[in-house]
Amino acid sequence: MVRAFLLLFTLTFAGILALVGFRGTKFQNPPIQLVPDMKHQPKFITQHTSRFFADGRADHLPVPGTIPVGYSLSGRYYQTGVNNLSSSSGFTSQSSYQDTGSIGEYYGDGIPLTVTRQVLERGRERYNIYCSVCHDRVGSGNGIAKTFGLVTVASLQDDRLRNQPDGQIFATITHGKNTMGAYGPSISVSDRWAIVAYLRALQTSQSVNAAELRSDLRDQLTTK
Repeated sequence: MVRAFLLLFTLTFAGILALVGFRGTKFQNPPIQLVPDMKHQPKFITQHTSRFFADGRADHLPVPGTIPVGYSLSGRYYQTGVNNLSSSSGFTSQSSYQDTGSIGEYYGDGIPLTVTRQVLERGRERYNIYCSVCHDRVGSGNGIAKTFGLVTVASLQDDRLRNQPDGQIFATITHGKNTMGAYGPSISVSDRWAIVAYLRALQTSQSVNAAELRSDLRDQLTTK
C-alpha cells in the first residue's frame, strides 16, 4: 500500500515539474485548440499585419473625403433613404423637433407625423421588435428580459411616463436611459415617432374609462 502511494506521489510530482518546466516556452507548431471559441476570425485587427495589402499593414487611412456608412461629417449617425412613413431621410443629425424631440432646451409635445392607421401599425411592429422584449406587449415592464435578471425595466403604464412629453419619450428611445441602450442608430426617425404614437395608444387602452367607449364595446364588457 505504501509502495503504491509512493509511486503515485512520485509520478504526480514529476508531472508537475514537467509542466512547470514548459512555462515561457514558445513552440514552433500552432497549439491544438479543441474549443477555439471564435479566436480566429476573418477580420483585420488594429495594428496587426495583413497579407492582403502589399505593405503588410491592416490599418490604412481612408480615401480623403470619404464618410463611413451611416455617419455624417461631424461624426453623428445618419442614413439617407426614404421609408414608407415620411419623405425625410430615415436617419438625420438635424436639430429640429422632429429629429431630436426638443424645442430649444425643453422637450416638446406632439407627434410630428400624421398619425394614421398605417403609422400605428408600423409603430406596433417596431415596438414589438425592439421594445416588447423588456416592456412586454402592453408596456407593463414584464418582458422576457426580466426573467434573465434585468429587474430595472420601467412600466410604460406608470403615470410618470404617461405624463412625459412625447419629445422626451422620443429622446429616450434615441439616446437610451439607465440600463436601456440607445436605439437611435437602429430605428429611423419616423419609426421612433411611430413607436411613440403606438405607445400612447397602448397607454390609453390600459386606462380608458368604460364611459368613453362606444356603446357596442361597453355592451361587450357588461355581457357575460
